[in-house]
Amino acid sequence: MAAATRKNRGESLGFFEGLGLSLADRLIFSKVRLKFGGRLRFVVSGSAALNPQVAEFIDALGIEVYEGYGLTETSPVVCVNYPGNRKIGSIGKVIEGVSVRIDKAATDDPKSGEIIVSGHNVMQGYHNREEENAKVFTEDGSFRTGDMGYIDDEGFIFITGRIKEQYKLENGKYVVPSPLEEDLKLSPFIANVMIHGANRPFNVALVVPDMPTLESWAAREGIKLGDIAHNERVIALMLGEMQKYGSAFKGYEIPKKIALTTEDFSTENSMLTPSLKLKRRNVLARYGELLESLY
Repeated sequence: MAAATRKNRGESLGFFEGLGLSLADRLIFSKVRLKFGGRLRFVVSGSAALNPQVAEFIDALGIEVYEGYGLTETSPVVCVNYPGNRKIGSIGKVIEGVSVRIDKAATDDPKSGEIIVSGHNVMQGYHNREEENAKVFTEDGSFRTGDMGYIDDEGFIFITGRIKEQYKLENGKYVVPSPLEEDLKLSPFIANVMIHGANRPFNVALVVPDMPTLESWAAREGIKLGDIAHNERVIALMLGEMQKYGSAFKGYEIPKKIALTTEDFSTENSMLTPSLKLKRRNVLARYGELLESLY
């Protein structure tokens, strides 16, 4: 997998690495591609952020990944990766006739700002909703997406979160929880997670464990799970996973305390939207007191 990722990044491989990759492709990767019919060449991802590690995994199998971005209000595509112009982790470059600028004043962040879109793809407005129109349109008719991001030196755009999700800790540090939550869910022990900490001294988290993985771990360790919400070994395990999978983030962003629940977030219990985005207000309505008790 590592050799395939390096090759896809344009790095050169040694003779034995190349040979190993060739064998892996014939013996393993080809079998995975066959599960998709054997002719699948590429996939396009949208609607929600795609974790770069997940993208690199699919890419390493020999199925090229192209991530894009847009909104209903932008008809809907703004930018996309495409052959010859692709960078995993980005949402690509703007399409013809569209332009994007970054408004850092909206985020008070030195790097990321609000993504503002202009072009023939931008809607005329919400029907009979003038107050909403005033919120989303700039004076020149450009559209405020509500998404945070930045543009690199090559013109690739990167999403870093949602402005409405951004909050300040008590010490004035800004936190955008969703990118960290996505990385934490890469842990085999964490099925779902929501980070909380607005105007509080530090972040806490509500964690939904992956129960089959947790039960296998407990059996290996000779641990009786019992009430996992009060099992110190389980809590220590989850906090360790947060340090491991949150290593790319700043220390103040990583939760210092956690609460556990076996009820997963889903569309059925109104914790997730139909596109599987977290409904933070609903989660807080149900678990807010539990999260506040961690302080």
